[in-house]
Amino acid sequence: MTTTCKVCGTKTVSVSQAAPGSITFGICEACVTQVSATPDSRAVLEAIHAPILLLHGNPRQVVSANKMALKLFGKEIHEFAGHRGGQVFDCIHSFTEAGCGKDVNCEPCKIKNAIVDTFNTGEPRNGVATTLQIKKADGIKDYVMQVSTEKAGDLALVRVERFDGEA
Repeated sequence: MTTTCKVCGTKTVSVSQAAPGSITFGICEACVTQVSATPDSRAVLEAIHAPILLLHGNPRQVVSANKMALKLFGKEIHEFAGHRGGQVFDCIHSFTEAGCGKDVNCEPCKIKNAIVDTFNTGEPRNGVATTLQIKKADGIKDYVMQVSTEKAGDLALVRVERFDGEA
């Protein structure tokens, strides 16, 4: 069975290329490959109907994000690009001297570990959830965050499935 690529609209995508529920399901391999080959991967990111971050592996920094991610975190693209994930989310550990991913409190972070594992193994991680302490203007609040990760060439896609404050 095939379908039309959500990015280029002309190529067909075999459903066996990407499992249903994967971040790149419905996007042809040529378009996914384009994500790693070009710095401007906006068309692919915007074709995915969820908040998406595109990360470089070393250092683990955001390369780009789609409009849904910008809206979710209330930031502009320059506040994403070149920053680590925790800086984008405003995780309290990203404000320490060691910084996001390097602070001792980051070692057990399920989100960071899922991203690192995807880079190391090439395997996606689905529905990884944790509670993060997020710095907001009115103080520190617990937020539930759930993501899925998928490798795209030398980069990784991170789909934010949940990011909301606990009651």
